[in-house]
Amino acid sequence: MASKVITYTIDLSSKEHKRLQTTTSLFGLTMKDLFLLSVEEFTHKKLNKTTEKALKDTDLGKGLHKFNTVQEMFDELGI
Repeated sequence: MASKVITYTIDLSSKEHKRLQTTTSLFGLTMKDLFLLSVEEFTHKKLNKTTEKALKDTDLGKGLHKFNTVQEMFDELGI
Protein backbone atom coordinates (compact mmCIF):
# COMPACT_ATOMS: atom_id res chain seq x y z
CA MET A 1 0.00 0.00 0.00
CA ALA A 2 1.43 3.36 -1.03
CA SER A 3 2.01 6.07 1.55
CA LYS A 4 -0.06 9.21 1.37
CA VAL A 5 2.02 12.22 0.36
CA ILE A 6 1.50 15.46 2.25
CA THR A 7 2.67 18.79 0.84
CA TYR A 8 3.82 21.64 3.08
CA THR A 9 3.86 25.25 1.94
CA ILE A 10 5.69 28.02 3.79
CA ASP A 11 5.90 31.73 3.16
CA LEU A 12 9.46 33.05 3.04
CA SER A 13 11.00 36.38 2.26
CA SER A 14 13.45 36.44 -0.65
CA LYS A 15 16.30 36.67 1.86
CA GLU A 16 15.08 33.61 3.79
CA HIS A 17 14.60 31.66 0.58
CA LYS A 18 18.13 32.45 -0.62
CA ARG A 19 19.50 31.43 2.78
CA LEU A 20 17.72 28.07 2.58
CA GLN A 21 18.83 27.50 -1.00
CA THR A 22 22.44 28.29 -0.11
CA THR A 23 22.36 26.03 2.94
CA THR A 24 20.92 23.09 1.07
CA SER A 25 23.38 23.57 -1.79
CA LEU A 26 26.41 23.75 0.49
CA PHE A 27 25.45 20.55 2.30
CA GLY A 28 24.14 18.66 -0.72
CA LEU A 29 20.66 18.42 0.75
CA THR A 30 17.16 18.90 -0.57
CA MET A 31 14.68 21.20 1.14
CA LYS A 32 12.88 18.07 2.34
CA ASP A 33 16.12 16.70 3.83
CA LEU A 34 16.78 19.97 5.65
CA PHE A 35 13.23 20.11 6.99
CA LEU A 36 13.33 16.52 8.26
CA LEU A 37 16.79 16.95 9.81
CA SER A 38 15.67 20.14 11.54
CA VAL A 39 12.56 18.51 12.97
CA GLU A 40 14.56 15.49 14.14
CA GLU A 41 17.22 17.68 15.74
CA PHE A 42 14.81 19.96 17.60
CA THR A 43 12.48 17.24 18.79
CA HIS A 44 15.18 15.02 20.25
CA LYS A 45 17.75 17.40 21.63
CA LYS A 46 17.67 20.29 24.01
CA LEU A 47 19.87 23.17 22.91
CA ASN A 48 22.84 23.87 25.14
CA LYS A 49 23.51 27.38 26.42
CA THR A 50 26.22 28.04 23.82
CA THR A 51 23.88 27.13 20.96
CA GLU A 52 21.00 29.13 22.43
CA LYS A 53 23.27 32.18 22.73
CA ALA A 54 24.57 31.72 19.17
CA LEU A 55 21.02 31.56 17.79
CA LYS A 56 19.96 34.63 19.76
CA ASP A 57 23.06 36.55 18.64
CA THR A 58 22.39 35.55 15.03
CA ASP A 59 18.81 36.79 15.29
CA LEU A 60 20.16 40.09 16.60
CA GLY A 61 22.77 40.27 13.83
CA LYS A 62 25.72 39.91 16.23
CA GLY A 63 28.91 38.19 15.10
CA LEU A 64 27.78 37.63 11.55
CA HIS A 65 30.18 37.68 8.62
CA LYS A 66 29.17 38.92 5.20
CA PHE A 67 30.75 37.69 2.01
CA ASN A 68 30.25 38.91 -1.54
CA THR A 69 30.81 35.46 -3.02
CA VAL A 70 30.75 31.86 -1.90
CA GLN A 71 34.46 31.68 -2.77
CA GLU A 72 35.19 34.49 -0.28
CA MET A 73 33.38 32.51 2.40
CA PHE A 74 35.29 29.33 1.53
CA ASP A 75 38.59 31.25 1.63
CA GLU A 76 37.74 32.65 5.07
CA LEU A 77 36.83 29.17 6.32
CA GLY A 78 39.94 27.64 4.77
CA ILE A 79 37.93 25.28 2.57
